[in-house]
Amino acid sequence: MMFLSTARIRSLQEKPAYHGPGTDPLNEGLQRWYPRSQEFPTRDLYRRAVHPAARSREVQLEENQGSETPPPEASAADTPQPDARQPDTLTWEMFRDRFIPALGPFAPGFARETLARHAWLVREKNQVMNLTRVTNPESMAIRHTADSLAALPLLAEGGEQLFRNVLDVGTGAGWPGLSIAIACPHLKVTLLDSTRKKIDFLQTVVNELGLQDRVTCVWGRFEEWIRDHRKEVDLVTARAVGPVERLLGWCTNSYFGPMLLWKGPAADGELKAVEGLMWKRRLFVALDEAYQIPGDEAVRRLILIDHQRK
Repeated sequence: MMFLSTARIRSLQEKPAYHGPGTDPLNEGLQRWYPRSQEFPTRDLYRRAVHPAARSREVQLEENQGSETPPPEASAADTPQPDARQPDTLTWEMFRDRFIPALGPFAPGFARETLARHAWLVREKNQVMNLTRVTNPESMAIRHTADSLAALPLLAEGGEQLFRNVLDVGTGAGWPGLSIAIACPHLKVTLLDSTRKKIDFLQTVVNELGLQDRVTCVWGRFEEWIRDHRKEVDLVTARAVGPVERLLGWCTNSYFGPMLLWKGPAADGELKAVEGLMWKRRLFVALDEAYQIPGDEAVRRLILIDHQRK
């Protein structure tokens, strides 16, 4: 099990300014990890695409100048729903050609088709199994895959392999765990879920994508599985699993290592509710990063909780 030192946490929080490809440590690390692609997610692309503070008002106005009519107001049609364009006739090629452009600029180029294939398999299986309410290609790319990849700069920070073995708790349809495994070939990922049929499905996906050597699918409960495997895990990830209090309750005394959480507007209240528990267990918020996915106005947060060394 790995802990982040105080100096390392400070380096994560105080990211150096971007000076162009080849000079930024993140870019150098990504070039080393993604040698098959000329299209790696540089820090500059990530900040402009994900962080709202990095998108100036002028850039937003430039993007809107190309349209003669103002954008339509939000309506019920914008809520997640099945594809309105005859989903029964949507082929894999059509799905892929709509999914990949919606991913945004920071998804590794070599991984985009595999990411699309994962989403396509989920969409196909969703006809007989309740995996997601979002089934049109663009929404799946933005709200599931791109959201999962918001953690990419942390997982590849500074060109250092901070994490090698990732456990995705309550993985469901494989977000974020499988997306991370596809985009980060240096990681080994365990997908854990308490629903047997979801794990059986994910195993077929992993087999089809050829990721058996790096991705393991496990049927079980985190609080039970982690007792015998805590030394094998460098980082736990959890997205859309439940409140922070529930996740920390699952940890009991078996795992207090780094835990990366995808959270929304309720994050402040959830953290406030566990202040006493975190103090008792010597836990602290090592990183709290707000981000925004292109094409979705919701502001989300990545929260890294870690254990203080004695």
